Amino acid sequence: MTTRILQLTDLHLFADPEELLFGIPTRELLQETIAHAVASGERFDHVVVTGDHTHDESTGACAGAREALAPWLDRLWQLPGNHDDRACLRSAFPERIAGEGDERINFSFEAGGWLCLGLDTQVTGEVGGHLGAEQVDWVRRQLDEHQPRAAALFMHHPPVELGLAWLDRIGIDDHELLQALLRNDERIRLVCCGHVHHESSRRVGSAEVMTTPATGLQFSPDSVEALFVTAPPGYRLIELDGGGYSTRVVRLPEARYSPSQQSADG
Repeated sequence: MTTRILQLTDLHLFADPEELLFGIPTRELLQETIAHAVASGERFDHVVVTGDHTHDESTGACAGAREALAPWLDRLWQLPGNHDDRACLRSAFPERIAGEGDERINFSFEAGGWLCLGLDTQVTGEVGGHLGAEQVDWVRRQLDEHQPRAAALFMHHPPVELGLAWLDRIGIDDHELLQALLRNDERIRLVCCGHVHHESSRRVGSAEVMTTPATGLQFSPDSVEALFVTAPPGYRLIELDGGGYSTRVVRLPEARYSPSQQSADG
């Protein structure tokens, strides 16, 4: 039986629903993105948010994220991004996020014959990410315990370099740990990430490592410097079936807003 997953990422909400992120109304565009996904008629068995629910790390922004994601609370899986506060997320989503305070947030669920694992790459107070050997060991243990036909990983920071110096500087500082696992375990077929606000794909071992557009502000996918671009918000659809998968990015029909500044700082 095919399982469908909706990936949303980089919501960047503020406590003030009207506040703009470099001219982009992130709350409004999140609502439009969710409405677009619902109107597609697709059935989503799981919804994964790969970080940066908020931009200001506030309780008000977390509450806004909960309100927007409320239709999917029974199938929601979440990870923190560099702009999130783990304790705030736990307070806003107590039924979905276990643990206490600033403890790492992970998840594990089975879908369509696959094992789906969420990794926490946040470093409190930093833009870049870190995995740690203990999380990579946790992935190994989950694979040993469940013995899936295939596995998908979700995280905020991508565990690969994208060839863009400004983005690679704010990536995962120990990405080689996960890359070694990807090369050694052919069951890990898919790695879905956020953080870079655009679509990309790289291959490591048997795994396709992909990033997904933000629900609001978009970054240039090919600029040597950090630039915002005028592009529609988007999300990723993933279908898992036995050992196979298909995935595609869906964008809204038009970009109704342009960023007010063209220089990004991560």
